[in-house]
Amino acid sequence: MKSLLRYSIGLLSLGLVLTFVGAVSVQAQTDKDITEIRSQVAAINKGAAKYKKVTKDVDDISLEGAEATYYRSGEDLKKITTKMYGETYKATGEFYYRDGELIFGYIRHSQYDTQIGLSNPVKVIRVEERRYYFAGGVLIRLMVGKKTLKSDSEKYSQLKDEIIDISGKLTAQ
Repeated sequence: MKSLLRYSIGLLSLGLVLTFVGAVSVQAQTDKDITEIRSQVAAINKGAAKYKKVTKDVDDISLEGAEATYYRSGEDLKKITTKMYGETYKATGEFYYRDGELIFGYIRHSQYDTQIGLSNPVKVIRVEERRYYFAGGVLIRLMVGKKTLKSDSEKYSQLKDEIIDISGKLTAQ
């Protein structure tokens, strides 16, 4: 009986150690991916002056309109910057691409105290910065302010869907 108990405790301990080691290696890979993404974003920004730049209005992104500036190297889309307007907010966004795939998104969302036109002037009551890191087409980290959201949270899911939708509409133009 004692040997069975020791064996069970040993298996449980081994399982916990393997789970911890696996989690550490996944975190290390994610950190490596994020370092690579940051390097790619810096390279895109460094080369932005050489890219062909086109600005146009974009439909179906926000109620009060959106404007996007596309940065291309030849046919290769490198970056899109956006200004998005709603009745109760203003947002700016930066979307970075590698080989046609979104690798990083940044949105600065400024929430107003009331609808535009109802009160003059509107006041910004909250600013939220969101950073989205993608590797292989998968969102690997989502930060709101300095906080990393957990992938199983409702807000994570909502914001992930939102960025993918906006990026899809922008690249369809």
